[in-house]
Amino acid sequence: MGLRLWLLIVATAALAHAILHAVDNQIDAGVDRLSDHRGATSAVPDLKSVTARSAYMRNER
Repeated sequence: MGLRLWLLIVATAALAHAILHAVDNQIDAGVDRLSDHRGATSAVPDLKSVTARSAYMRNER
């Protein structure tokens, strides 16, 4: 009985290790894909941000 329990524990640990390793690789791949993303601001070079002092954000009187 003791050998079966240890075998079950080792098999469960090996399966958990494989799953966590696969998830870690997916996370690393996602970070690499996101670092290559250029974003919307690079598509429009003349794009300007709107701030609270901008004419677009002032209240009409």
